[in-house]
Amino acid sequence: MNKKINCIALLFSILYSITAWSQTPSLSPGAKYVSMGSSFAAGNGVEEQLGTCGRSTNNYSSIVAAALNLDHTDVSCSGATTDHIRNTSQDGAPLQIEAVSPDTALVTVTIGGNDIRYTSSTFACSGTPASERCTANLDQAAINNAINELPGKLGAMFEEIRARAPNVTIVLVTYPRVFPVDAVSCSELSLSQEDTTYLLQMGQALEDIFVSTAADHGVLVADPYVRAAGHGPCAPNASDRWINGQTILSSGIRYHPTAEGHAEMARLVLAALGRS
Repeated sequence: MNKKINCIALLFSILYSITAWSQTPSLSPGAKYVSMGSSFAAGNGVEEQLGTCGRSTNNYSSIVAAALNLDHTDVSCSGATTDHIRNTSQDGAPLQIEAVSPDTALVTVTIGGNDIRYTSSTFACSGTPASERCTANLDQAAINNAINELPGKLGAMFEEIRARAPNVTIVLVTYPRVFPVDAVSCSELSLSQEDTTYLLQMGQALEDIFVSTAADHGVLVADPYVRAAGHGPCAPNASDRWINGQTILSSGIRYHPTAEGHAEMARLVLAALGRS
């Protein structure tokens, strides 16, 4: 994706966040809050772990719930896709969306990376020699099809959440940026230039889908991706890293948000709700 399109997406995200700010309703203490999504929502490797699905007591949704004194139900789960939210049980668990009821006031969700095989592709190619051309050997046709299908799946999810909870506020929380602009020179990624470029483009495609689909459906956005400069896996200080690379310096798991990343995502959710 070229630089012009990326700049337009960034500007659109900022303008949309400003517009959404003025539309946010108040949330009373004790209001029902449901958090959904995959490992980027659950908080894999962030203390303290609850022992199921990689959920942490200090993931971004738990921080938001504590800050606003909300009645919090966390159904996020490592490995989840949009199908696991709406129509396919994950390891026998109820559909995540079943936690949403008519009195739900707030839903946050981080989902979509597993739909397009983003994280699994990163894990598969990390540490492989350039001669293997790892990403070139991925099923790129299937990945492209999944990318094309994702906006429709996210849109259907948003609409079903609203059908179950007519007065709900929905905040889509994007993925912290795994691959910075200078990703090729980031040793923490342990990827060849070719593989880094392909995975960087996957991450950007995911971000663009998040921003545009949220706007199409009137959903608020908390967007750490566009604020990632200086907070990627090659930030010199562990406390500045919102996302891990191959090496885990403080918390989280490889290529996933750190405790600092979850704190930032929580701050952005609160900002989207007018509570910063």
